[in-house]
Amino acid sequence: MKNSWTGEAVWRSEPAEENLAVAVHRCETGALERLIDRYERALYSYAYGILQNAFDAQEVVQDAMLRAHRALTRQYNEQRCIDLALRPWLFRMTRNLCLNKRRSKTRALEQPLETFDDGRLGPFVRHHGEDAERREDAELLRRAMGALPVEARELIVLRFMEDMSYGEIARTVGATESALRGKVFRSLKLLRDALEKKGVTHAV
Repeated sequence: MKNSWTGEAVWRSEPAEENLAVAVHRCETGALERLIDRYERALYSYAYGILQNAFDAQEVVQDAMLRAHRALTRQYNEQRCIDLALRPWLFRMTRNLCLNKRRSKTRALEQPLETFDDGRLGPFVRHHGEDAERREDAELLRRAMGALPVEARELIVLRFMEDMSYGEIARTVGATESALRGKVFRSLKLLRDALEKKGVTHAV
C-alpha cells in the first residue's frame, strides 16, 4: 500500500495476538468466554480420548476451566500470566484431572468412544467414497482408538488432532521431547496396526 501524499510504501503491522491469560487476569469483558470458545472443544476431545466417557470428559473440562479462571484471577500475578504457555498449561491441567478421575473410579469404563469424531479424523483415514463409507471408516477408527493404551490415545490426540509441537506436548505430559518422539511413533504404529486389523486400508 502507498501513501496517497508521498507515494511511498506504507507497511501496516498486524495486531499482536491477544494474550488470553493476561486478559482473564485483568478481568477484561468477555475474556473468559473467549478462552472457553478457543479451547473448550479441544480440551473435551482430549479428555474424551483419555476417559472414553462423555459425561466424565465434560465434567473434567468444566472443572479445568473453573480452576484456570481461579488461578489466573486469584493466584497468578500479571507477569506470570504474561509468561504462561497457556495451551500446554490448560492441557496439562485437564490431563491431571483425567488421571485423577480414572484413579478414583472403581468400575471399568464401559462407554465406548461413540462420539470421538469431531471432524478431525482426517490424518488417519482418507475418504474417497460416499458419506456412508466415511462414517464406516470413522467408526472403525473410534474402535481402534478405544483399543489403544491410554498413553497412546493421549499422544495421538495431542500430536495429530491438536497439532501440538513436541515442545508443547512435553510441557503437557511432563516428558522430554526426545522421549516423546519415540512414543508418538510407537503410538501411531499401534493405531495403524489396529486399523489394519479392522480392515481400514487407507490409514496414513
